[in-house]
Amino acid sequence: MAQQAQQWNWLDIPMRPALPPPPSTADVYEPAGGEEYVIEMHVPGLKPEEIVVEATPDGLRVSTHPHQEENSDRMYLQREQENRAWSRLFDFPMEIDPDKVQAKLEAGILRINAPKALSSPTHVIEIKERSGQAAHAT
Repeated sequence: MAQQAQQWNWLDIPMRPALPPPPSTADVYEPAGGEEYVIEMHVPGLKPEEIVVEATPDGLRVSTHPHQEENSDRMYLQREQENRAWSRLFDFPMEIDPDKVQAKLEAGILRINAPKALSSPTHVIEIKERSGQAAHAT
């Protein structure tokens, strides 16, 4: 008897648990001109004092610390809108200027403008000889 080809069974593959979706979706883009990066995130129900934006030259971190209602008289039957702290890190292809980053919250959308760091012009360094005389580098 000829041996039959063994069929591939997808159910035999060990599965890894899926990662949860990010706490908030975001659009990251460069507007025309390319002088900055813009992040737009949906953060419904959060107030400005519940959001922290931290900037470094390499990227941004957005964290939330929502106010928890402790004495709520609600008895939820179903609760799909998470009200928990979360954090997201955004890296950029070029360095940004952390001192010029601006954030604005309007109608549940957080908009962060992160200007790119300006590259400094090339400096010509003067090379000094041991005898004290200076020679110019080209």
